[in-house]
Formats: sequence, structure tokens, C-alpha cells
Amino acid sequence: MDQQIEIKAIQIDALLNQLHTVAEQQREILFSKTQSTITNTQGHILMLLNQKGLQTNKELAEALQISPAAITKAMKGLQKDDCNCVVPVIDQKDARLVRFTVNQQGAALAEIHAEQHAETLAVYDAIIQQFSASEQQVISRFITELGHCLKEE
Repeated sequence: MDQQIEIKAIQIDALLNQLHTVAEQQREILFSKTQSTITNTQGHILMLLNQKGLQTNKELAEALQISPAAITKAMKGLQKDDCNCVVPVIDQKDARLVRFTVNQQGAALAEIHAEQHAETLAVYDAIIQQFSASEQQVISRFITELGHCLKEE
């Protein structure tokens, strides 16, 4: 293997390993200076509830593509006295069904999480603007091809 190619392969491998390590510790990667007292998963749940209104744990799990158990754990944290960000609402047609909505504190934390998303997109934009249009096309093609390889695993 050519030495230049080997160096680039090592860089890609290191980046993917770093992303994997970070991803194991949190549901999503956010580049934000804004601090929050809740986890990224909880922030995303609040953001979804704030945007979409009443949701069940099952609906949230499907939207976030995580296990129902992970949603249950996150929701328990959001209902504790020190956080108390969500309100359970019993379905009027089916009393077994519980949907959740955000209260004022939950809505405020949802907005913080949305800001973190916006800050992350701004970081991506600042990075990509450092490259010419043709370089951006190559980067986009590389990311697409790498994504295909990851899906095949």
C-alpha cells in the first residue's frame, strides 16, 4: 500500500474510532458551548415533545430510533422532582395509554437543546466553508461512500 494512502487510511480509522467512542457515551454528537443539566437523549425527547405535542414512549422510541427501555429511563429522569419537565396525560379513549407533554421548564430545556443543534450546524458550516466548492463535492462524495460502507456491515 502506498504510504500516502496508508496515512489517510489511518486518519479515517482514527476518526471513526473517535466517533464510535463518543457515540457510545451519548445519543448524538453536539458541538455546543451551551450547557444543560439533562442528557442529550432527554434534550432530544423534550425537543420532540415541544415540537410535536403529546407523544407516547413508543412514539418517542420510534422517532429517536432507540429502545423503549432507554426512553423509559430518560423519562423517569425528566419526571424527578429536581427536573420535573414532562407531564403525563392519560388518553381519554384508552386509559392504558399515557402520552407526555412538556411543561414550562421542559419547553425551556427543549429550546436549549434546539440551540445546541443550531450551534452544531454552525460548526459544520464553518468547517465546510474552509473548502472550495469542488473540494466540498469531493468531501460529500467521500461521506456518502463511507456511509454506504458502514451500512453494509
